[in-house]
Amino acid sequence: MKKNNTLKVLLITILLTCVLTWIFPISYYNGGLITDSRMPVGLFDIFSYFTLTLYYFGSTAVYLLVVGVFYKIFEKTGVYRKVVDKIVKLFKGKELIFFGTVITLLSVITAFCGFSYELIFVLPLLTSIILLMGYDKIVVGMTLIGSIAIGTVGNLYSNAIVGTYISNLSYNYNELIIYKIALIVLGIALLVFNISRRIKKLNENPELKEEAKDLIASKVEVKTKKGKVKSSIPGIIIFDLILVMMIIGSLNFSNAFGVDVFEKFHQSVMNVKINGWPIFARILGSSLEKASLGNWTSVEFTCLMLLATIVLSIIYRIKVDDILDDYKEGAKGFIMPALLVVLAYVSVVVTTNHPFLLTILKPLLTITDGFNSVTLSISMFITSIFKMEPYYIATSVLPYVGSIVEDTSVYALIGFITQGMQGLSMLIAPTSIVLLAVISYLKVNYTKWFKGIIAFFGELLLVSFIIFTIILLV
Repeated sequence: MKKNNTLKVLLITILLTCVLTWIFPISYYNGGLITDSRMPVGLFDIFSYFTLTLYYFGSTAVYLLVVGVFYKIFEKTGVYRKVVDKIVKLFKGKELIFFGTVITLLSVITAFCGFSYELIFVLPLLTSIILLMGYDKIVVGMTLIGSIAIGTVGNLYSNAIVGTYISNLSYNYNELIIYKIALIVLGIALLVFNISRRIKKLNENPELKEEAKDLIASKVEVKTKKGKVKSSIPGIIIFDLILVMMIIGSLNFSNAFGVDVFEKFHQSVMNVKINGWPIFARILGSSLEKASLGNWTSVEFTCLMLLATIVLSIIYRIKVDDILDDYKEGAKGFIMPALLVVLAYVSVVVTTNHPFLLTILKPLLTITDGFNSVTLSISMFITSIFKMEPYYIATSVLPYVGSIVEDTSVYALIGFITQGMQGLSMLIAPTSIVLLAVISYLKVNYTKWFKGIIAFFGELLLVSFIIFTIILLV
């Protein structure tokens, strides 16, 4: 199991989750805290829950597989490696500027859009660049997972994160925004510092680097009928368009900024009829009927990438037989990440059907009367390990927290602490979707990752608590 250390750790975590259902009775909030008898998970339940997980969360696994497919086709165009080589050459001798720029961009995108595993879209590109710069896979993981964690801890306007907590606790998007921005800035500085420290360690001990040639984009040339190398411009434009559309598609225009132009435009397009037949609604499909820009999810992003692979294949004249082979090869690189992600979601299904978490958290949350930032932080971190996503964190614990904290002036801080603990859990929790997808793609085992990231985790945790304390004192 040394080779599959990450899988082992995840399976142990799922097993522990199931064992806890045998120990603790269930508790849930419904106008008040209701405690009932134990609801233990049986052997056949585990198998049925895996099927249920595929049904509810299979789209996440499909998204990851399609990322692999896109990059395989992108690699076949020859554009991928050219872009990578140019970036490596551009930042030669200025590597820390590269890391500072990339981490800032990814953190800010996450802070506005609420991306988590969706940013796996840039993972293969980042991997090729950083490995060709001469650094190791831990540096790749720190760059991407760390950036997403920072953007989550200090999240500003995401409907999926802040919007979810606002719907459970009444406050507005702009509350505590200065403190959130401060946390993002400090988080970026800390991550760049930790990466520079890792780079220094690698320079002093080159044997720490592992061979990873299979993760670097291959050099390919696609020529026109006249024998000239095809232009890279169409490939670059398509890649950039995907990223731009993902960002625009996720920005919380309506709720956070009060801009409903995209919703109105989407509705007007979908209502266009020819002879009473809604032409665009039928062509685009019912799944996009309510998904205006600003409300896109991984489902829309998956469709976008699939369309992009088709367009790339046509522009760069990739044969149909080659495309089918590339689809299989591309998906193969993300099979393990997809499997681990689906397994991780079993934890959500188990704790939803056997809600024992509040039984564990109640004594912690009620040690003191009213609001306590320390006990709330510990409770939310524990919840994030089992629940992972804002919706499940919010609906399982926040209604109860709201019932025991009568001071509504601290609700924004409760939301801030909740997103902070969720972001921090992304760095080390064995159920973290981002962590599992990234380190399994990189073939880095969980133990090695934990050792590489724990210092940054501790520093970001300390800075978060300092900022939470300042808010309370002010």
